[in-house]
Amino acid sequence: MSEAANVVVGKVVDLLFGVAKKEISYICNCSENVEKYKNEAENLSGMKGRVQQQIDLAKSKGEVLLEGVEEWMKKADVNISDATEFINQEAQEKRFHLCTLRRCSKTAIKKTFSLQQHQENGKGFETCVSLPAQSARFTDLYQRKNLDNIDTQKSILEEIIRAIEDDTVQIVGINGLGGVGKTTLASEVAKEIKNQFADNVFITVSRTVDVKIIQEKVGVAARRIMNGEKVLIILDDVWEELKLEELGIPYGSEYMNCKILLTSRSRDVCAAMNAQKNISVSPLQEEEAWTLFERVVGKSEWEDTLKEVALKIVKECGGLPLFIQAVGKALKDKEIKIWEAALRRLQAPMDGDVSYKKEGILQLKLSYDYLEDEVAKSLFLLCSMFPEDGNIGLKTLTHYGLALGIFNNPDSIHDTKYIVQLAVESLKSSFLLLPVDYNYSFQSRLEEEEEEEEEEEEEEEVLFKMHDLVRDMALFITSKGNEKFKVQSKESLAEWIPKVDSIKSYKKISLMESKICKLPDYELDLPYLDTFLIQMNELSIVPDEFFRGMKELKVLDMSGNNISSLPQSLTQLTKLHLLDLSGNRSLCEISLLGGLSCLEILKLRRTGIINIPEEIGQLTNLRLLDVYFSHYVGRIAC
Repeated sequence: MSEAANVVVGKVVDLLFGVAKKEISYICNCSENVEKYKNEAENLSGMKGRVQQQIDLAKSKGEVLLEGVEEWMKKADVNISDATEFINQEAQEKRFHLCTLRRCSKTAIKKTFSLQQHQENGKGFETCVSLPAQSARFTDLYQRKNLDNIDTQKSILEEIIRAIEDDTVQIVGINGLGGVGKTTLASEVAKEIKNQFADNVFITVSRTVDVKIIQEKVGVAARRIMNGEKVLIILDDVWEELKLEELGIPYGSEYMNCKILLTSRSRDVCAAMNAQKNISVSPLQEEEAWTLFERVVGKSEWEDTLKEVALKIVKECGGLPLFIQAVGKALKDKEIKIWEAALRRLQAPMDGDVSYKKEGILQLKLSYDYLEDEVAKSLFLLCSMFPEDGNIGLKTLTHYGLALGIFNNPDSIHDTKYIVQLAVESLKSSFLLLPVDYNYSFQSRLEEEEEEEEEEEEEEEVLFKMHDLVRDMALFITSKGNEKFKVQSKESLAEWIPKVDSIKSYKKISLMESKICKLPDYELDLPYLDTFLIQMNELSIVPDEFFRGMKELKVLDMSGNNISSLPQSLTQLTKLHLLDLSGNRSLCEISLLGGLSCLEILKLRRTGIINIPEEIGQLTNLRLLDVYFSHYVGRIAC
């Protein structure tokens, strides 16, 4: 045999020997390979359980699962099922036949590798299976209104949509009387054409423009506009010309992908903001108003006498949807004598400023008059003390009401909270309060204080607000009678100089958020005053004599200022039930409060107080001491 042949034969023999060795290995190591496969199946089952826990947690938070997670879980199920079937089948077979041993061993090795690879692919899912939930957009939350047979609004809605879809039009204005349905139409537009835009932003502007807040709300949308995406921005309730560049809204020929929809009571305001299309909203026709009223009261069949009264009531509402809904809610399921009394009130001449009737104040007041819950009525009027379009917190309202004795001796603050919740829900159902849009989650905060304010607002748990016309109605009510309110919230006053004679009869005064830095340095004669709200101003000093003439005061809120010391006249407020000093970071000494024996609620969060003085121990009626976020409070003296 030649040398070359010997080499070939040798290689063949080696190859055959290697194959034989491998096959023998399959047979000899069958049990071990099957056991490894079984162990890997158990490992995969454990990993699948841990990933499922992550998935359940993500779903409970409303988060979006990462791409591939569900597919990985399905494949894990298949692999585990295959392993269970194989192991059960292998256990039942008699493995005396060499071919059976070889097949089982080889299959186990192959499937073990597959399981190991699947576990490697799923390692990341054990710690992260989802993306953080995005805040729902306004259009996701908004519920469409039934505009069937209300052609006035349907035709205007179609006209607005055509204007927005016009490539040559960037700014569209909607104008009309308060309560005519401008905000509803803007909301309907956003819902109808939401799929045409990558994003939409709905901002309530109101009379007092907060540029910083608007900039924060449009920040993300502005970047998307500049990246070429199509965005709809709705600016609702605009009272004066706004400079879009100051608000951070890209516009002009370079950014025609940004569409801007304005609502305003003034056509001139829309024109001043260069609205290429300015659309006026008219009140409903009589038949349309009747259709809406029937839907609100839930009736389509009427007794002749009641229908005659109802038609007259609808006529008095002037075709304004807001008032039709408010009046309808107030009269729903009531006896005919209540309807007749309501009609008489609507038709009677109104005392005072005629303009109130022009704006439908009387119609709105009817909803208030027919509230059956006196607690709800009292809380509703308290809500008017907050700034226009400002959020009102359930906890704040609860504490005010408790201190004023609005409730019938509840056992605890917690019980009181539920009473307020029921009242607020009643007011919402009558359209006298509105839910707050939680849509906006600001992307950044420039200052730490703003972050803390957001946390504080979240702690209120439930926020709501008033439509500005409803608030006007409430202020009209509180401007008369023995329970007069003086409300100057969110006005740039700098210095509060009241007319002494004119304020003497007031029961409640609100000067919230009015940039006040100076108060009168003399005693004010306010013998009936039980509520004084001066939070969120710029006070650093309160004159010593200031509170001396307010001996009936029960609620005093001075939070959000920069007061460094308390005035001596505070000791005269022996009937005070609530004192809020939160946010006065320079305030360190509060020992003089020990004489306020009626005090039930004392709020000191975010103050400079280090130790609670022993005098506070004299406050035997204290039910709530709030030092949340007062990080340096070290002890309570005994």
